[in-house]
Amino acid sequence: MLPLKQEIIYGPVNSRRLGRSLGINLLPTHCKVCSFDCIYCQYGRTQVKTLDPSPDGFPALDDVISAVEAALTSGPDFDTFTLSGNGEPTLHPHFPEIVEAIRHLRDRHRPSARLALLSNASTATCPAVRATLAQLEMPIMKLDAGDEATFAAINRPVDGIRLEAIVEALTQMPGLVIQSLTLQGVMTNCEGPAFESWVVALAKLKPVRVQIYSSDRPVPEAGIERVPPERLQQMAARVVAETGLDVRAYWSSPR
Repeated sequence: MLPLKQEIIYGPVNSRRLGRSLGINLLPTHCKVCSFDCIYCQYGRTQVKTLDPSPDGFPALDDVISAVEAALTSGPDFDTFTLSGNGEPTLHPHFPEIVEAIRHLRDRHRPSARLALLSNASTATCPAVRATLAQLEMPIMKLDAGDEATFAAINRPVDGIRLEAIVEALTQMPGLVIQSLTLQGVMTNCEGPAFESWVVALAKLKPVRVQIYSSDRPVPEAGIERVPPERLQQMAARVVAETGLDVRAYWSSPR
């Protein structure tokens, strides 16, 4: 597994989907805090699985703003601010204020940069969070499944989270970008009924873009296999043919 991020700012990194991306970790550095415990997560198992975390350990609002401002005024060039980190970034107790502050800093210092979020979409059911997400150029929401059984098996959400509620909330989001990680092996979402239900969910959501990819890193569960590029291309072509959506498949070049 990859080690947890130990700073608020990391990168910039060259991203397949985001160009040159400046990462902003809004999570604690000592443990992974998330509402999911995905079987493929590069950071391993979730130590604190919740939708209502204690504010202890989260970086302070002022510290986040100072770190972003320092990166803007003295750091290297980048294309995208990416809110992400050691778990689910929207769980930060001051998430709306952070987004507003970063937008103001971006507009002042680097107006050409986009503001993106990598989220598992579990908090999209909250109106206040959706209002904040509407301020982002790239609200990238996870959708690895189209049915409750596959959702439970792959994403392993905290009790009380229902895929149906997430999908309904996402239909109300402007500028929605969906990211979907595909896998095969002991659990798969790239074929059969799981794949078919996922396509149906995408057709309902009508996102502006769908990004599909597979894991290039070690995963915490045995029996999970990477989906090869040719299969990703086939999946993308199938979704385009059935829904007319903008679907893009991403994979790393062989090392």
